Amino acid sequence: MICSLVPKLVLCGLLVLTLSFKVSVGMRQFVSGQDEMVRTYIATFLARQGFEPDPAIAIQYPIGVSGRSGSCQLLITEVAYQGWQRDFFRRVVSEEDQFFFLFRGHKYQDQPVWLTRLSGYWNTFLRNLGFNAPVEPVLGIVASPPCDLNAMPWQELADHLAALRR
Repeated sequence: MICSLVPKLVLCGLLVLTLSFKVSVGMRQFVSGQDEMVRTYIATFLARQGFEPDPAIAIQYPIGVSGRSGSCQLLITEVAYQGWQRDFFRRVVSEEDQFFFLFRGHKYQDQPVWLTRLSGYWNTFLRNLGFNAPVEPVLGIVASPPCDLNAMPWQELADHLAALRR
């Protein structure tokens, strides 16, 4: 009788453990005003790079800001690490536009969803356990053809956004 009860108890314990993990990792920690600070910093970054931020094109979700410098139009957004906004970019980008995702200092033509999800879930799990795990933002960047995106200090932007998200 006891032998048949042990596997059921182990299974119930594993079910509770996995569900608690999924719930804790899936919950986004809300910090009042944090999204607005990120949006403001992106606008400040654009201004320091010689762009005129366009407040009329400020995007709520994903969080982003657009700017213009001469004939160069640039849109910078912080996208979800789960890859939820990839289709948003496919709709916004025209064939002649430049477009890439920035994650961990590397440029990607398409969001490396498995890499960003693994990093995001793992770091969220560690933060929920009380560790000081880094936030690694995923940036989606769209620019018109005349823009020179190689001269931009993208890692500086990512580092500051990560510091704001701690």
